[in-house]
Amino acid sequence: MIRDPGLRTTSHLSWNVEIGMADKLEKTQTKHRKLRLWHIPVMLLVVVVVGSLAVRWHWRREFRERIAAARAAGYPVTLEELDAWYEWPPAGDNAAYWIVDAASLHERPPQEDWRRLEQLVRVGGDRLDPTKPIPDDTMELLEQYVRSNAEALETLHSAATISESRYPIDLLKGPTTPIPHIGEVRHGCTLLCMEAVLLASHGDPNGAAEAIAAALSVAGSLDQEPVPISHLVRMGGAAWAASTLERTLHQAAFTDAQLEMLYRAFSDIHADDGLLRSLAGEQCGMLSVFERPWAIDSSFFHKPPPLPVLQAYAALGLSAREGTIFLDHMAECIRIVQLPTFERLAAVQAAEANFRGRRGLLVNVSEHAPSLISREVRTIAQIETAKTALGVERYRLMHGMLPETLAPLVPRYLPKIPPDPFDGRSLRYKQIERGFVVYSVGEDGADDGGREPPPPGKTRESWETYDIVFRIDR
Repeated sequence: MIRDPGLRTTSHLSWNVEIGMADKLEKTQTKHRKLRLWHIPVMLLVVVVVGSLAVRWHWRREFRERIAAARAAGYPVTLEELDAWYEWPPAGDNAAYWIVDAASLHERPPQEDWRRLEQLVRVGGDRLDPTKPIPDDTMELLEQYVRSNAEALETLHSAATISESRYPIDLLKGPTTPIPHIGEVRHGCTLLCMEAVLLASHGDPNGAAEAIAAALSVAGSLDQEPVPISHLVRMGGAAWAASTLERTLHQAAFTDAQLEMLYRAFSDIHADDGLLRSLAGEQCGMLSVFERPWAIDSSFFHKPPPLPVLQAYAALGLSAREGTIFLDHMAECIRIVQLPTFERLAAVQAAEANFRGRRGLLVNVSEHAPSLISREVRTIAQIETAKTALGVERYRLMHGMLPETLAPLVPRYLPKIPPDPFDGRSLRYKQIERGFVVYSVGEDGADDGGREPPPPGKTRESWETYDIVFRIDR
């Protein structure tokens, strides 16, 4: 058989071509396999980076949305807006300057003597019994203290006649703004309350009434200051004035005009407005912490994180995420303040449970506002029991006897029977052997019949609960 050499050559060439193409294809596939292996970590890195950027964008967008919502609600969201929100008196005198001047004249006794004097006007179980005479040694201290501060008292009474007030603080410094006048206001209120006690003990109810009203006015000089600690001091001054009123009603016989004047003075305390402003102010002041945490003064932190940590925290959007949580919490607290007073404690407890454990690097979101709201409710109870007691005293002065219930006080002495801030029912009232008690059930919600905390030196049983009581026993 004759073979065709050309055919063999062609077949051989075709075979070589196929083998070459197969080799080339295999090399290409191997190369592609190698490229895909290199791509995996690159792709993972890209996914991580893109995902991180997306999450960061989302967190920052949420933060901006919360800020826009606060602005839409009418609250300041920049430090410039916050500082402008705390307006200067448009014309005339500024009560703040007089109060600061009085503080420069104030002579405070040694600490041990000061603690004894504070027991005269203090709120709670560690005060001296207001129904009993003041011990001679304490009275001697009181006389000396009031006498040595005659000039400061005159200045404080002048301040009390001025309705406009704005303390010279720079809110552009945000949460680290110094507020040195807080102690000055507190001492001014205390001094006026002690003056009231002394004047009442000397048989001067008119002077005592004016001193209590002046103490409320000095506390009210913080009405517009959008800072939580300022509001606490303001309400603390009102509570001390209520405690002082209880003592002075046992010491002197007030006229109906004096009692009515005191009722108006206590009615001028608009607690909810001040609390709302303070929460809105804290909300605004804290925004700078989340926006530029690395620029905040280190004194803001209990233990300042390293600067690179704060910078990285902000760069990753984590500070914005924490800011969103904070603003959600503040929005909830602002909503709670606008509820009826007796609904607030339960709402605060629910909010605390919802935000518990959501602590970030910068702040504890549930640190201040809930306790502020809770203390506010207690102070409102102290003020309302004092106002109601003034109505009862006016009724007794007019009719020569105590009312059987609070109903006859409406509308001449009270516009309505005040609700208990803790349960929404009417404040409790009952006659006792030589007088009466008006009381609120307090935080525990239990009606203890007007039982007060024991006085200093007596044991307080762990199982006992107490009411918030205004007692007249004479």
